[in-house]
Amino acid sequence: MSTIHSSIGTSSPDARDTDELLPVDGKRADKSTTGEYPYSDNPRRTAEYPSYDEAPITPDERNAMRAFLQRTEVRLSTLHRVAVAFISGAGLLILFPMFFKEEIVALIRVFLSNIGDGFPHLGSAEPVIKLLLYVFLLYPFALSLMIPIYSMYLLVKDVVHFYFTIYTPGFPPDLITPSFALSGVGFSPDESQRIKREIFRYQYNPASINFAIPFSKEKREVYFDETIRNTDGKILPSSRRLDDLEAMEVLPEGTDQASVNRLNAAFGLARTMDRKLVEEVATTELSLVRHILYLRRLVMRYVRTLLMFIWTALVSFLMLPLLEDQRLPTFLVLALGYVIWSVLVIPIMRTPLRWIYRHTQGIPDESQIDHQLVILEQQMRPFCIGAIVFSLVALVLCVPLYLG
Repeated sequence: MSTIHSSIGTSSPDARDTDELLPVDGKRADKSTTGEYPYSDNPRRTAEYPSYDEAPITPDERNAMRAFLQRTEVRLSTLHRVAVAFISGAGLLILFPMFFKEEIVALIRVFLSNIGDGFPHLGSAEPVIKLLLYVFLLYPFALSLMIPIYSMYLLVKDVVHFYFTIYTPGFPPDLITPSFALSGVGFSPDESQRIKREIFRYQYNPASINFAIPFSKEKREVYFDETIRNTDGKILPSSRRLDDLEAMEVLPEGTDQASVNRLNAAFGLARTMDRKLVEEVATTELSLVRHILYLRRLVMRYVRTLLMFIWTALVSFLMLPLLEDQRLPTFLVLALGYVIWSVLVIPIMRTPLRWIYRHTQGIPDESQIDHQLVILEQQMRPFCIGAIVFSLVALVLCVPLYLG
């Protein structure tokens, strides 16, 4: 163990693994002819990502990158714990069934039970006024249902975007199979080529393959062979090409090539690449940026969804006892309730932003607010303005009904 740590932590890349080298372009590399290691002599440079810095990475730089990766793993774990907390969404799980079981059902019954109520003093105008009244009341009622449900839909969509992606650094840009955003991590070949070869040898044992892809032979053929075929082989990591593995002599004798490719496809589906250490650092930084971008929108969406459920449920709670009182005019109560709901729904939706800017006594520059954080508010504003107009018209129509 001490020998391995010494090789990884203190030796320069040129001092490691001089007995055998990883392949280049399907052929075994020879230091005597190439003058350098294909993977580790200049870990900053690859065919895909060339570097202008030709100096080899020093042991101190390697240790700094390892320490950075440890810190970023903690940060990524924290981000995922935050996401899990909001996915569980205790507040929404309680409000959602209550919202649809109690208030909404009761309000629908109110609308249905009052269809036959007569207003003889209106004469022949009664059917027209009642029809208009129902139209102008049903719009804000439907909107009060749509906004919380649409908010929930966007929240669930954000959860999917947070956890899944179709792009991964190191894979072909046109490979768009959905994968987990938190990609797999492979041992960096420029850390120790000898250890990387031993890892390959262990992974391609039949027992290891059976552990990694525990499917029946038929399902393996259907799932992995079909995936390889449908992606034209792009799902196979470039660092695990069959010719290269054979050149490294890491495959057991008599190994079925199809089984090897299926395991490689599993690595591809898990987006596990054998990246150099510097590439792993770069990918981790990108992963942090991606996770934070999606998580901030997810948290903001969760808070707004929760506020929408609470506000709509509160207005419905307050209206129901008044609607059940036979002494009070039903349509007037509904019209007043939806006027209040529609007037305040946008300000309540904007409340989280006001909380963020509380120390500035307002939002000093609206143009600096990220569109992704206010997209729900911008989408719903025209509908809410329409709800204000409709509920006010319904309030006006109540005058001839009850005061005529």
